[in-house]
Amino acid sequence: MQVGPEDNTKSRHHEGTEAFGGGRGRPPSEHSEPSARPPRRAGLSRRAFLGGLGAAAAVTAGGLAGCSPSSKGESTSSSTTQSPGAAKASFLTPPEPPKEVAEELNCDVLVIGLGLAGVAAARQAVEDGASVIGIDKQAELSWVTMAGDFGVVGSQIQKDLGIEWAAKTDIINQLQKDMTYRTTPSLFNYWYDHSGADFDWFVEGAEFEVLQSTAANQQTSLPNYIRPKCFPPLAGYDWRTEYYPYFHGTITTNPNMDWACGNTVAIAEAKGAKFLLGTWGEQLITDASGAVVGAYVHDKDMVYRKINAKTVVLSTGDFGNNQEMRDYYVPWANEFPSVYTQVDATDAPCNTGDGQCMGMWVGGEMELGPLAPMTHHMGGALGVNAFLQLNMEGRRFMNEDIPGQNIADQLSRQPQKQSWQIFDAKWPEQLLSQPTGHGYVNYYIPDSEIGQYETVLAGFGLGYTTNAMVEENVTCKADTLDELATLMDLPVDVVKSEVARYNELCAQGYDADFGKDSRRLYPVLEPPFYACLFGNAGMLVVMGGLVIDEDLHVLAADGKPIPGLYTAGNNMGGRFLVEYPVTVAGISLATALSFGRLAGKNAAAGV
Repeated sequence: MQVGPEDNTKSRHHEGTEAFGGGRGRPPSEHSEPSARPPRRAGLSRRAFLGGLGAAAAVTAGGLAGCSPSSKGESTSSSTTQSPGAAKASFLTPPEPPKEVAEELNCDVLVIGLGLAGVAAARQAVEDGASVIGIDKQAELSWVTMAGDFGVVGSQIQKDLGIEWAAKTDIINQLQKDMTYRTTPSLFNYWYDHSGADFDWFVEGAEFEVLQSTAANQQTSLPNYIRPKCFPPLAGYDWRTEYYPYFHGTITTNPNMDWACGNTVAIAEAKGAKFLLGTWGEQLITDASGAVVGAYVHDKDMVYRKINAKTVVLSTGDFGNNQEMRDYYVPWANEFPSVYTQVDATDAPCNTGDGQCMGMWVGGEMELGPLAPMTHHMGGALGVNAFLQLNMEGRRFMNEDIPGQNIADQLSRQPQKQSWQIFDAKWPEQLLSQPTGHGYVNYYIPDSEIGQYETVLAGFGLGYTTNAMVEENVTCKADTLDELATLMDLPVDVVKSEVARYNELCAQGYDADFGKDSRRLYPVLEPPFYACLFGNAGMLVVMGGLVIDEDLHVLAADGKPIPGLYTAGNNMGGRFLVEYPVTVAGISLATALSFGRLAGKNAAAGV
């Protein structure tokens, strides 16, 4: 039961939820730095570190073995011809069926992969009266510890907080522009119309507190709480005037989504769903007509079971940890190391494209790209704010008024794939006119007021900062531009010339070089001067999956549904292509939840 301002003492804990708190997610490992990088002149904090890796909301945990011709299984179809690669990759070849099966199990709905979409599918199916088996190759269920943003629309929590989203047509049209109109608009119509009710269902029965604003402090000792993101909106912010608009309304599960997913698992189990962990799905089983009727699965000792099912939901996540699939589908993303940290029961990485492979092995089609890697950059001491940026040759190279996802793209074009963000001593007064949203910093908290913001200042990437946080996170600080350039290991004359040109444009109030919004043209004049190194971003997931219809059936090459087969989450196509959008923070988790629930509903009904 949620705890709000009118009732912050009464709560009810759903039995079994605590078993899923915390999770097994590991922090992203630090990547080796280029030898040309100068030594740091200031301490490296969590924000600066994650700025170099990238961080965001991620989606489902994997549930299958890696796609490999050496694994064993059975399939009546191997129509796996569609791909951008010139030669047929090994993961497109279906494995042989197992020679021995130790046990047969039966169910109405088999859910393969128990990330966010999978647990939603399992719970909805069992609530609709189906017998459900869910499998996952993790030894214990956990979810990505950095994930918690839910871009849902119209939940009761949002209504109680007074959150109102922009109109559906405005948001969906902007999302389509962000992704060059290659995705399926009707899927986003469904998200807008259903995601709020889906979220209310998702957290129903859990114990949590609701904070009234982003900066509000917790009023209870509950470990779990929901916080609105960037709320209330920054005064004067109007998405209609922005080069990259941000739509306010997202809510965030804290400390992450583990407790909400665990709540859903506990409800599903209480209603009779059976979950088999440390269990790899290996291959779907089809009958003579081509309908999917189950799957072969095995444990870490390669002991096989055959699970007979009327319908199957694939929800195993993306393929960011499958190098062959990355080479085949998104070779341009190989510069980004995967920071997805969930591991299977043998401690091998999850999210290896298993569901995509299994779907293709029975005739499903992978969607046409370009696929969209999620490569958020979270910036430096002041996030991804629109301050001056210089590349590793000391030259300005872009309109800095862009989100972190797009900063990561632009850094791909720059020497050493890195840059420096530069600002001066007037940064505290310049925050309110910066953009708002994912990765931005908008609020300066003076030392005398720190005690009033305990909860938000303990979080990550929430838009509030202090003198100490900035000082801790900058890479270099100097009293002169000559000294700053030297500390950055950049040519002093080039840096001074570029800063002078930028200051000239700021004085004119017009960026004739790159067209940055005049509201964010602040000269670099007042010492001390600061520099933050923007390293290469990390990649959480690769958005790209199987071709589907609006009922989440996997489609064959002829455009017809494969009977008995559904998919959701990062296994499904049609959601994100070309570029992952940050127009709506948390839209990945929100759509994984909504379409996971829909897949479970349709699989149970045989729709």
